[in-house]
Amino acid sequence: MDKNFQNKSNISEIFPIVNIYKKAYTIELHSHAVYELLYIRKGTVSFQIEGKKNKIIAGSVIFIIPSEEHKLVSMTNKEFEYCSFVFDKTIFGNEDNPCRVFFESILINRFLDFPEWLINKFYQLCSEHEIGTPGYEVMQYAFLFQVFSHVVSTKQYQLVTIIRTQTKHNISAVQVVIDYIQKNYMENLNFDELLELTNYSKSHFCKIFKDTTGMNLTEYINKYRIERACLELQFTKKNITEIAMQTGFNNIQYFSRIFKVFMNCTPKQYQLKMKRMKK
Repeated sequence: MDKNFQNKSNISEIFPIVNIYKKAYTIELHSHAVYELLYIRKGTVSFQIEGKKNKIIAGSVIFIIPSEEHKLVSMTNKEFEYCSFVFDKTIFGNEDNPCRVFFESILINRFLDFPEWLINKFYQLCSEHEIGTPGYEVMQYAFLFQVFSHVVSTKQYQLVTIIRTQTKHNISAVQVVIDYIQKNYMENLNFDELLELTNYSKSHFCKIFKDTTGMNLTEYINKYRIERACLELQFTKKNITEIAMQTGFNNIQYFSRIFKVFMNCTPKQYQLKMKRMKK
């Protein structure tokens, strides 16, 4: 391997796709508000997700959905090597785009079976980004569409079936509010305005939202904003005050307090931890 390619995390400043290459002994427990496609290139690791542990060997490809807490630890006392694509569903277009509609209607398998050519393409893109190949962003998008074309054609997914005691109308109302929050989390979200999207009473909507998400509305908004702030802290050079304002927190002290509730550390501590992980 090219020495200049070793021990680096290659971050594209162009979100919604971030491409990472790294060697590590441990990737600490974390979650994010976006999807991740993870390829273990070398080594054997213990992969922990949502409290469950799996032994993962080189060549494995893992699909991680938003908000899933996950951790990787070497099982051989040697560094493992991985490549990762972190991406937002907006790569598939707006909510009416058929590609995005289908993507949101399926549950992709946790562990994916890739042909050798697709595995090689995964690693190659890390190298292309390292050398600054013109048009790299186009290749990123093309690769992810190749990935999901392969997933669909080989049926490595399940259609999402929501089993709830609520009616479909109730579930739809909650989803409408969630979609609105995710589009407008950086703005001042007014509870009454959110409620107008549902045509429900305050008490009834609060109940079905809690039953569906496991959180009240304020908790969900704060959690989503903190997840977006974590992406900014990890993948951009913005300062903490700027990130707080851009993720809907008008008060830096309140932002720091809520951040610590969800992440068990301050924004600065998280930012420093992410920088150490990239070295």
